[in-house]
Amino acid sequence: MRNRNSMLLLVGGLLLPNALALVAGLVAGVPPRTSAIALYAALGLLAGRIPGWLLGLLCLPVLILDVVLVIDRMFFLGLPVLVDLIDSRVLVGLLASPLYAGLALALLGSTAAYLAFMVRAGAAMRRGSRPVFAAAAAALLIGDAVLNGSAAYDFGPLASAAKPFESASIQSGFDALPDQTRPPRRVLLVMVESLGVLRDPAQRAVLTAPFEDPALRQLYAVATGTSPFFGATASGEMRELCRTYGGPRQLLGGEDPACLPERFAARGYRTAAVHGFHAGFYDRARWYPQVGFQRSLFGEALAPRFARRCPGPFPGPCDTDLVEAVGAEMREGQASFVYWLTLNSHVPVPGGLATPRLGCGRPGSVFADAEVCAMVEIWQDLFGAVARLALAHPGTEILLVGDHAPPLWRRAAREGFEPGQVAWIRLSPLPVATAALP
Repeated sequence: MRNRNSMLLLVGGLLLPNALALVAGLVAGVPPRTSAIALYAALGLLAGRIPGWLLGLLCLPVLILDVVLVIDRMFFLGLPVLVDLIDSRVLVGLLASPLYAGLALALLGSTAAYLAFMVRAGAAMRRGSRPVFAAAAAALLIGDAVLNGSAAYDFGPLASAAKPFESASIQSGFDALPDQTRPPRRVLLVMVESLGVLRDPAQRAVLTAPFEDPALRQLYAVATGTSPFFGATASGEMRELCRTYGGPRQLLGGEDPACLPERFAARGYRTAAVHGFHAGFYDRARWYPQVGFQRSLFGEALAPRFARRCPGPFPGPCDTDLVEAVGAEMREGQASFVYWLTLNSHVPVPGGLATPRLGCGRPGSVFADAEVCAMVEIWQDLFGAVARLALAHPGTEILLVGDHAPPLWRRAAREGFEPGQVAWIRLSPLPVATAALP
């Protein structure tokens, strides 16, 4: 009987509450869940000592905390940012994804099974072996830390503390453009959703092939590099726009960093931002003007201008269509700084969204993972559109940079990218292109 009770204690205190994460860890990968595992173990030890209904009530906040922390760490957010992002439109978009809809259903099912078990088996669990349970809990905690731990997951934006500041804008020399005696007339910064650093050099060469166009190379020097990231998309925006690892909250709280749009505006430039999602997400409608954008075009204004709508967790106008709006902001005869935040390569990436050029999912493809392959095709379409824009507006200074690495659920897919790094590509006009400017 004691063996049976010990088994029930292990099932209720460790196996059931962590079942979904354990399965995901085998086939995919999840961030570390140290605090949640410890809390579930503590609840297991309370079983049979308090009424079943009260135990069920105590389980609910731990379950909610567990889910929140996984989302928070998976997407490099930080809890304050996650709270700000709770939005019905975002939830609808996420649940429209088969992956997230399936995860939501699995979570509901496992939660119901866990709560029912705790309420019914509490008395028997109380008689289980405490030493056996303690040893199993310690093994699970250690295994979770070893298999799933990382600085990006464990600390998110806090991992930047005491780190010297680095950004693609500074590394590439792009940040110095507004300080030049004669700055370029047109400047474009493209922040590319989830553009991480592919480990495989052959894959990197495939990705950047659109910038090998001979016509483009006659007009532009192309440089590439990598830069560290801390936090999610808004943190990436602040990193490249405002030379800080802090997020928009610090900006809205009164900090006044010297941001690129503000510095260009001080030189008489027209400054504009373009993004296909709605203005309220990340509170961009409030803080974009504070960093110096005189004009901001969001999904609300852009969607009616384009017939196509690209699906995904954050649906909106297709990035390759928005290049038209970006080009319109780079008006001839007027100095302009345009910032474009892309949208379509957000995880999970729907298949068939981009030009099928890489044989995704087929034997022999240079990209073994179908989702990474589909993501690269989206980036290639975007890079091709930017290359055409560069040819249409010779002499434009252009920087493309990732906001963060792709938050892929499968461990094997994540391991195809350098941890904690984003890629950048700088297109600098050659003297022949600059001399030809009107």
